[in-house]
Amino acid sequence: MIENLRQVITSRPQAQVSDGGSDETIESVALAGVAAIQQLIAERDNLRNCVSAQQRDLVAMNAANEELRRRLGLIRQHYLELGRRVLAQLEQFDRVTREAIEENQATIPTPQEEANLIALAHRLKPNNRPAKSANEAMSF
Repeated sequence: MIENLRQVITSRPQAQVSDGGSDETIESVALAGVAAIQQLIAERDNLRNCVSAQQRDLVAMNAANEELRRRLGLIRQHYLELGRRVLAQLEQFDRVTREAIEENQATIPTPQEEANLIALAHRLKPNNRPAKSANEAMSF
């Protein structure tokens, strides 16, 4: 539309025109101006609608972003609590394992104690005979 207005204005650069031609030119320039103004108004309204839609989208996205941040905070808290519980269980497992190892080491007889127990077992055998050596037991 603006191009039409420019064409009408520049097509007759200050030439002497008759009164009838001048009225037509003024009328066509006015019509082109009206059309250009209408187009500008339509473009402005379209841009306003786009800005309004973008603002609504921005508000919705900000609300969604805040909700996601809140949820991420809750997830973080849950993972921290889970980590604390797992760590407590691992510490408990470590403590119980260490206690069991210490108890086991305390009950393991020394080689001298083992020899004494074997000697006592041989003396208390029901047949009261000295134990045969491994070589004697194998030969018949």
